[in-house]
Formats: sequence, structure tokens, C-alpha cells
Amino acid sequence: MEDKKDILKTVTRLAQAGEWARVIKEYEKLMAMDPGDINLHNSMGEALAKLGECRKAFEHFQIVLNDYQAKGNSSKIMFMYKKIARLDPRKFDLDGKALYEKISKIVNAITCYDSGDADAAITALKEAEKYDKYNSEILIKLGEMCEKKNLIGESIEAYTKAIRVLVEKNKKDEAIIIARKVLEMDKENTDAMAMIADDLISGGHKDKAEEIFKDLLITLAEKEKIAEGREIAKRAMDLDIEYGKQFYAYFLFKENKMDEAKKVLESAYELTTEEKVLLGKIHFKLYEYDRAKAVLMSMDPEVVNQNVEILELIGDSLLKMREYKQAAEYYLKALKIEKHEGRYDEAIIMANKVMNVETENVELHEIMAEIYTRKSMKAKVIDEYTKLSNLYEKHGRIEDAIKIRQVLSKIKMI
Repeated sequence: MEDKKDILKTVTRLAQAGEWARVIKEYEKLMAMDPGDINLHNSMGEALAKLGECRKAFEHFQIVLNDYQAKGNSSKIMFMYKKIARLDPRKFDLDGKALYEKISKIVNAITCYDSGDADAAITALKEAEKYDKYNSEILIKLGEMCEKKNLIGESIEAYTKAIRVLVEKNKKDEAIIIARKVLEMDKENTDAMAMIADDLISGGHKDKAEEIFKDLLITLAEKEKIAEGREIAKRAMDLDIEYGKQFYAYFLFKENKMDEAKKVLESAYELTTEEKVLLGKIHFKLYEYDRAKAVLMSMDPEVVNQNVEILELIGDSLLKMREYKQAAEYYLKALKIEKHEGRYDEAIIMANKVMNVETENVELHEIMAEIYTRKSMKAKVIDEYTKLSNLYEKHGRIEDAIKIRQVLSKIKMI
């Protein structure tokens, strides 16, 4: 059996003479000895390309490319892209042609970028991005070219996409560099802020990171950026940031992923008030009304009795459980808060909930008469006073009934 060193000497001699068909035969001997040698596949591809055997050359280059990609070797990937782009793809199969087209677009984009022609580069880079949306190098170069042309919005968009790709690929240091560039242009960019917060934690500044994450998550919730919020909340939770778990469960809840959200909250040793409210909502959405009521009523009564949202949710749970009288009590408490704080339209909506379960509640009609009076809704005031007159009589409150009728007569004359 021939020695590997002797074969390599023969290859060198034949290659210098341009005898590529014989070079390939020698490479085949080497490949029989070591079929996993990436450098050998690369050399075989080059020799086949010399003979115009582009499809076979592509097969070997593809093996090399896959190895570089698996190892994340960016510089060698681009080097291989350039080799593949020089092949003739006419005899490639459909998958091969698709890959060739993608690679050609990327090589063209990098070439335009290297030329310094920003306009041509932007066009080519955008075209390349269509074929490879997860190529951080293309996205960063697109951001640079757009920034050069003062297309700030497009630059931020490209950089932000690059941050997401780099985070996904666990290339934190590169992501932080891009995040700093983004924050120079957009101080409220959520992806960049999250990346900087992540970096602060690594540097031992957890308090500052928590402030950034809190502001960031509140902003995302207010802007209804649910998917983005979920990703950043998950990162915060994984970093053991306060509010991370709560917001992660909240964004899952908003995506209607109730079981996942419940699992996140129920895994905690102790829940905050906000988390208990959210868990109550989740139980309610999952038709677990008794559990929703139990979670909400486990909170401090002082907190419950001052929060319209909690009172209403308890009332809704009781209503579903057909505990109508108790539901009315909680709705009425919520109604009083709405009225006291001057939110009359909200109070009217809450009053309708009381009315659905307890139509003859005297206190309800007294409150509504007052609200309608303040809103100058004469017809409604007359209606409420009429109901009150009848209710006072029914409950033996004759003097109150007489007073109401007197007031009612005056109103009708106005």
C-alpha cells in the first residue's frame, strides 16, 4: 500500500504539471485512507473545478462548508462561499441550485460592501438578507451602510435583527458591541437595552440591570409587543432578575398560552400580589373558577378591597360558580371605588354587573341615582328614583319613599 507522504508528493508534482485528472485519482487514494479529512475534500473540490466538474466539486465544497458552519468559523465560511460562487451551477440539482443562488447573493453583497459603494451595497445586502435572514455579518454590514447614508431607521432595524441572531447563537460579546451602536441612535431600543442589561449583570451590577429590565418590560407590555416581550422576559427570568418571571408569565398569558403561564407561576415558592392576580386570571381563563377565587381571596383583604380589578375578577368567578349574592357584594365594592374616584362611565358598567345578579339592591340604585345626577342624565335619574321609591316602600322605609317622591316631582317639573 502506498505511503500517504509519497501520494502527496505525487499530487504536488502532478498539480504543478496541470494534470488534474491524475491529481484526482491520487486524491481518491487519500480519501480511501481518511474520508473525513476536510482539507482533502477542499483540495478535491478545487481539482474537480479545474476540470470543469462543477457538480462534483460542489459536493466536496459542501462537505467543507458544513464543517465550517458547524464550528462557527465565519471567515472560512466566506472563503468557501467565494469558491462555490465561481462554479457553474447548470448541472446542480434543485437544492444545489438554491444553495448556489443564496451563496452568490451573499458573495455579491460582500463584494459591493468591500467596494465602498454604499448605494450598491445596501441594495445587494438587502437582497442577500432575503436568502439568509440569520446571517449576522450581512445584517451588521447592512446596518453600517445604512448608517453611512444616514438611513437611521433602516440601520437600527438591521442592527436589531443582528443582535437577535447573535443572542440566539450565544455570541454575547458581539451582540453587546452592536447594542451599544444601536443605543447611540435609539436610546429606547428594547433589544439593545436588554443586551446592555445582560452585560451589566456579568459585570456585577445587577441592581442597574434590574432597573433597565423593569422599565423595558413595562414599555413592551404597554406597547403590546408580546412576542418581543416574551423573549426579553424569558432572558430576565433566566438571569434571576426581579419581575422576569411575572412578565414572562404575563406575555405567555397574552399569547393565550395559559398552561405554560400557569406552570411558570406555580413553580414559584411564593407569589407577589401582581403574580397572584395574573394566576387568578389564568385559572379563570382555564374555567377553574374555584381556584381563581381561592388564589385571589388568599391576598390581604385590604389589598383586595382597594383594587377594582381584583374585586371584579372575584365577582366574575363567583358568578360562574352561581354564588350570585356574594358576586353582587364584590361588584358593589368595585362600583363604590369607581364612583369615589370619579370614573362614572366605568361605574355604570360595573353597576350593570350588579344588576344582573341583584336587581333590587337599594344601595346600588342610590349610587346610580347619584352618578346619573352628576352626569346630568335626567331620564336615568327619574328611572332610578322611581325604583328607589318602590324599594323603600318594599323595605318599610316609608319616610325615605316620601322624600324620594317629592324630589322626583321637582325633577319632572324642571
